[in-house]
Amino acid sequence: MSNTNQQDKLNIKEFLAAEDELRTLKETYGIVDADKKGLVDRLLGLFYNKTDVTVKRKTYLWLMLFTGVFGGHRFYAKQYLAGILYLATCWCGVSLAMTIIDVLVVLPMEVDEVGMITFKSR
Repeated sequence: MSNTNQQDKLNIKEFLAAEDELRTLKETYGIVDADKKGLVDRLLGLFYNKTDVTVKRKTYLWLMLFTGVFGGHRFYAKQYLAGILYLATCWCGVSLAMTIIDVLVVLPMEVDEVGMITFKSR
């Protein structure tokens, strides 16, 4: 019984050491826990990806041309809530203006050797 108790204490010590190391690494690399983010950051996180997304630039541009007003290119880039915003505003022309801005952002983006562009997470 005392052997099991010692192993539990050892495991707790290892756990606490690992937790301290994780906290130190988060501070070193500037990682903020989701519960510590502000309201604006959390709301922006709904519209933008939390991870990097790589898409074909040619496909993205064609989708912008034919379905940009409806947000097809945003759905393709896995920005679902932004796509829904485009759908909700397609009747009044706001999504057309946003699509034009998207074209101006995507055209100068660097492509890799296979024609892919990467949308970086914030």
